[in-house]
Amino acid sequence: MTESNFSLKKIEISVSEAEKRTGRNAMNMQETYTAYLIETRSVEHSDGQSVLTDSLWRRCSAFEWLRNYLLVYYPHIVVPPLPEKRAEFVWHKLSADNMDPDFVERRRIGLENFLLRLASHPILCRDKIFYLFLTQEGNWKETVNETGFQLKADSRLKALNATFRVKNPDKRCIELKHYSDELQSVISHLLRVRA
Repeated sequence: MTESNFSLKKIEISVSEAEKRTGRNAMNMQETYTAYLIETRSVEHSDGQSVLTDSLWRRCSAFEWLRNYLLVYYPHIVVPPLPEKRAEFVWHKLSADNMDPDFVERRRIGLENFLLRLASHPILCRDKIFYLFLTQEGNWKETVNETGFQLKADSRLKALNATFRVKNPDKRCIELKHYSDELQSVISHLLRVRA
């Protein structure tokens, strides 16, 4: 899915603002979410002139779709991580509000860094789906679905699961797994109580 006639290295990318919105989800229930304004501006046009800024709004789920697509189609590349979606361990506040302005601002900066890291990568910056993510407002998700990335992801998960299935696992490994699961549960509970 790469195209050699464009390069995002010649485009400035910023996630300039976040906006709280209300809409309907897939189950037709009302939900509140945050949308982020992505602005792109080409550094230089072919005739040497600067081009006007282009902008569009994206939800966090669109960033996740983009990253999942890149993980499937570029398994040999370390795709940058996304910032946390929820404020899980808030030490100084009682509630972990996802609409908290400080959290939204940190996430906005993290999403901008994610896009800048993708755009600076020599291979990922030439990906057509990434380019469409930054420029196509309308049916971007449909374009991603047409690549069939979800089927590839599912088949890789099944293959990975099959390779890790062991008929007679080592007893020490099972005991260590139970211990680590219990430790994780206790630490999680402790952090919730402390918050």
